[in-house]
Amino acid sequence: MLLDGSRFKGGLPCLFCRHARRRKTRAEWRDICGTCRGLTPDECDVLYWYQEKIGEQVVVPPNMLRHSRENSDARYAAARAVLQANAVAPGARLLDIGCGISAQADMFRDFHYCGADLDRPRLGRARSTHPWAVYAVQDVTRMGWRTHSFEVVLCLEVIEHVPPVQRAELLRELFRVLRPGGSLVLSTPNGRVTPWKRILGRKCEHSHERELTAAEVGALVEQGGGVLVHAQTVDNLILPAGRVAAGVIHLVAGRSRARRQLQWLASKAGYETVLYLASPVGAGSVTEPALVRSE
Repeated sequence: MLLDGSRFKGGLPCLFCRHARRRKTRAEWRDICGTCRGLTPDECDVLYWYQEKIGEQVVVPPNMLRHSRENSDARYAAARAVLQANAVAPGARLLDIGCGISAQADMFRDFHYCGADLDRPRLGRARSTHPWAVYAVQDVTRMGWRTHSFEVVLCLEVIEHVPPVQRAELLRELFRVLRPGGSLVLSTPNGRVTPWKRILGRKCEHSHERELTAAEVGALVEQGGGVLVHAQTVDNLILPAGRVAAGVIHLVAGRSRARRQLQWLASKAGYETVLYLASPVGAGSVTEPALVRSE
């Protein structure tokens, strides 16, 4: 029998709370889940929006939203740091592929930020919460922008959702819209197969077509007309797809020490996110193009 989590003052994982999967009014999100989990007004609003606006009418448990946000924030923060390290100046035109509701757009407010996605409802929310930015519905393998339109392209956690036969086409399109000397920042789960992955599962989400190894990413970048210049692991907790892993994430969500320990174990088993920096061939954006692995 599921319990009333609000009586535990945030000490009970959403997994065991009877309110977690129940559709709620805006006030209930604020008064029950907001009070219990210490949610911000924005988090309550996002949870209510997902419930009401997404086609499947998804009710997202608060600690799963927090987990997803932590991973996304870490990826975008890593992308921002890589751009700063490579002297990409604020004010550059930046395209964020697969931006969704654009929760991390404020990290790039000093850029000319443009978000692109196929999901119209998510882009509608992005426009309403970030009126200073530009958004467009786009097929990432056939975008409507002119050649050399952007100095920076972000493609974070997108390529693994694209069918393998379209991935080379995607990379060619990303480099097409990049200006000479521009920067492509791409992240994706590491598709390296380990003994643990053979036992527990090779994918960290069922929706992924197939996850890519560093060698495969490098080959696709080369086919697309670019060169890899840097790669690093990102501070993300990812686990094999399935209900067991989701339950484990519920248990460690909001518990920093347990999350860190689990992330260390997951990484040792091969479940990790890798962020890559690439530039168009001959762009001269780095002095010595080379794949550098930074742990």
